[in-house]
Amino acid sequence: MSNINLLPWRESVRAAQKKQFMVILSVASLITVSVMLVANMWINQQTARQQQRNQFLQSETAKLDLILGEMSNIREQRLKLLERMNLIDSFQQRRNLSVRLFNQLPELVPPGVYLSSLNVVNNQIDIVGKTEAYPRVANMIREVERRDWLYDPRLSSIFASDVQPIALSQFSMQLKVREHTPGVIQ
Repeated sequence: MSNINLLPWRESVRAAQKKQFMVILSVASLITVSVMLVANMWINQQTARQQQRNQFLQSETAKLDLILGEMSNIREQRLKLLERMNLIDSFQQRRNLSVRLFNQLPELVPPGVYLSSLNVVNNQIDIVGKTEAYPRVANMIREVERRDWLYDPRLSSIFASDVQPIALSQFSMQLKVREHTPGVIQ
């Protein structure tokens, strides 16, 4: 056989394969770096977009917080106005109480009962007086119970006094006034 030296041919093939491997490696590296740069840009873009959304949501949340704050202020003002209206309403209902009481007092107090003091506090009327006989005070209590705007008459004390020439018994009574009387124009 003849003596053929294949070493230079193998070395040239290996050099070509090495060169081809380096080209493929550099192309793969370029593609990888390009993909990484594109992915990084896309992620940064998405992050920036999400930050813009977050800023928009925060600004809208701040606006809604202001609106809710205004609504709570409006609710507080509404409650204050309702309280004032209720107070005015109670004053309007109570302003005719003394006139009504003095108009109907002659019908409530039977003959033989004499009132010495009448005190109105809130919805309670305190009456102190004298009577010739206990049944007359009982008649007064029955007359109060017939009224729809007065209720809960209570006789707190009744006792005989030693006043001459006529012996009168002293009594003390409490009545309550209804806030709203049905069917009665005040």
